[in-house]
Order: sequence, then structure tokens, then C-alpha cells
Amino acid sequence: MFYSLKIVRNNKTLNRYGTHSKRIFLKKIRTINWQDHELRVYLRVNYRKGFHNEGDYDNEEDLWFAFKVFTEKN
Repeated sequence: MFYSLKIVRNNKTLNRYGTHSKRIFLKKIRTINWQDHELRVYLRVNYRKGFHNEGDYDNEEDLWFAFKVFTEKN
């Protein structure tokens, strides 16, 4: 799997990040400063070519919920 995120404030990209390591990606998510009310995070999880889940989130709870759903095993 490949995990990627994009942090946006006022329609300007502040940071982009992507990795194959779930552990490193989780560490990056924990560093997001959610105190900024205009912050929006785009999350995308690629499973293999042509298969992915994605979404935009404006609060930490929704981002964590989506990440857990996108990465759960069957």
C-alpha cells in the first residue's frame, strides 16, 4: 500500500507527504497542527494499480476514522 496526504490552508498547499511505511505515515499524521481552523487534509490510500480510497477532512477525528477504515484488513 502507498499512503499519501496533502495539507491545505486557504487553498494553498502547505505540505505533501507519501510513503509505503504505515508506521512512518502514522507518525506524520500525529504531527499535524489541528489548531488552525482553516486546515484541510487530503488523504489517499493506494492498494494497487487502479484501486484506492481518498477524501478531504477538516478535523482530526474524521481523518483518523477514515484512515482506520481505509487500512482495515478483511
